Amino acid sequence: MDNSKVHIKAGDLELVPYTEQYVEVYHAWMCREDLLELTCSEPLTLEEERRNQKEWLESGEKLTFIILVCGEPVGDCNIFLDDEGASAEVEVMIASTAHRRQGHAKQAIIHLMHYAALALPAVTTFRAKILTHNSASQALFKALGFALEREVPVFNEEHYTLSVEAARPLFEKYPCTVEGVAQNGEGADIRSS
Repeated sequence: MDNSKVHIKAGDLELVPYTEQYVEVYHAWMCREDLLELTCSEPLTLEEERRNQKEWLESGEKLTFIILVCGEPVGDCNIFLDDEGASAEVEVMIASTAHRRQGHAKQAIIHLMHYAALALPAVTTFRAKILTHNSASQALFKALGFALEREVPVFNEEHYTLSVEAARPLFEKYPCTVEGVAQNGEGADIRSS
């Protein structure tokens, strides 16, 4: 799905596509040991990160957005579609420690799910995979209504789910504007406010 022109906005928070202009800041985040551990990621070279950015922007199974607060990049959020397209795994990372615990991750996830509900009508369930020691993420997703589906000790993870229908009240409580061309099943422009 092409999200290269999608812009999601709510107040001072914006979700913008992970384009080339954000590669260096993203790469700097992902050189930090704490973020590598929390995201279960491996360090990449800047050139590898540039390749990833291009692949992710063109991917039909993954949507990646940079989170901006007052125009400043503070983190990212992602959706990964399963093989059938009925389930979407959501992730969020607030890389800027100065912007943590201010509700930005919550807003980003709500707006990302809202966009997915509009743009991906086959999606019926949102999923989150969280490390068992990441109590902040567990609390965030539980507060959004996600329920523990299962524990996966071999990966030191807990998996949570939330149906799209159960998420809809969040979209009304925390409205956003979605602008730009995105392709859904019929290829229509998607706009919401």
